[in-house]
Amino acid sequence: MATWQAVAPTHALTAHDGSRLPRAPSLREAGGPTGRFLATYAATVRAQREPRTDFDSGPVSRPADPSALKNGHPTIAAAGDAPVVVVFAGSWLMDRAGSATERSIRAELRGLGATLVAFFGGGVWSFRADDDVESRGTAPEEELARVRALFRVAAAREGTTQLAVFVLDDKGVVQFADARELQDDESAEEALLVALSAAGRAMTYRTPLPVVFSRREIVLTSLLAGFLLTFGLGCEKRPTGPPSTATPPEDIDADGQVEVALHVNGKDHKVRIDPRVSLLDALRERIGLTGTKKGCDHGQCGACTVLIDDRRVYSCLTLAMTVAAARAAVTTIEGLAAGPALHPMQQAFASVDALQCGYCTPGQIMSAVGLLKEGRAKTNDEVREEMSGNLCRCGAYPNIVAAIQRVRGEA
Repeated sequence: MATWQAVAPTHALTAHDGSRLPRAPSLREAGGPTGRFLATYAATVRAQREPRTDFDSGPVSRPADPSALKNGHPTIAAAGDAPVVVVFAGSWLMDRAGSATERSIRAELRGLGATLVAFFGGGVWSFRADDDVESRGTAPEEELARVRALFRVAAAREGTTQLAVFVLDDKGVVQFADARELQDDESAEEALLVALSAAGRAMTYRTPLPVVFSRREIVLTSLLAGFLLTFGLGCEKRPTGPPSTATPPEDIDADGQVEVALHVNGKDHKVRIDPRVSLLDALRERIGLTGTKKGCDHGQCGACTVLIDDRRVYSCLTLAMTVAAARAAVTTIEGLAAGPALHPMQQAFASVDALQCGYCTPGQIMSAVGLLKEGRAKTNDEVREEMSGNLCRCGAYPNIVAAIQRVRGEA
């Protein structure tokens, strides 16, 4: 197990094995938007490659159980499985409501999918990216000292203002940490923005994979494989026989359309369609069920997900005639609710705010319902893997996982 050092307020946490969580640059180090970005990026790269050893404090053991941090205070624990940004501030963070800096802070929180919990002035405050700042009660000095000790945050020196920022993932593991004394010309609000920006970039930074093949070798190998495949198919012996005498079905009209019966949401619908029409277009344009969305139309985004015999299916890649011939039962988002009462998965999505623009939500909900019927995914990581075929451009993934796990727990 790596041992961690309690660091001076101007540095971040570091491990004796060389791994280190990056610290964000101060505003004095990163002047202006461009300078701030470059300094943050450089700090991230250095944090991944160059260990720091210039700390005065002695080593301390990092908590073996990550739940010790997640359960360190009721407000932090209330975030559940979602990431949490824990802030210890010497001055109030949100001085200017509605300012550009506050909007940027909320944008960074939205990107992290996290709830911010701030300890300041004997009180506890919290908010999410799109919520108002709310007071969570008082924090007596003894309680605040206990939480600070849990996070290894030293008390600020007399006459200085301190800001400490920690990003905990859904398992309670510290993914980013920064503690500093603010400069005279540096506000806590602006310093928090720089720290959150650095956290977002640091948590998405990955060490480049080694190059195994050159681009020239990949091109030549692909061409050779194509030639061999073509040659092999050309040499394949194909069966011969009499010409086909099949006649088209009698129910195909002059326009090439055929009448089929689709069993959707417990009802039979007879429609005339082109044999090449997808189930998605039949649902939306022939039956009038527009809750199923058309996104990419290539089976890549998952917005068109429906259930066919309780199995998750991309309706944009499924022929309506195939479904009709199999007499399969189709369930769309319109068929989940029982009368005015919402389906438990719909209610969970609304309760935990697992959507923003809502365009992908019908497909997300249908896929989540099918996922629980399959009974394969149990942990958060398994749910993410099984839901990876449904994309959300708004980044509501943490709350989507929370909604699915809530329904699983209530089942």
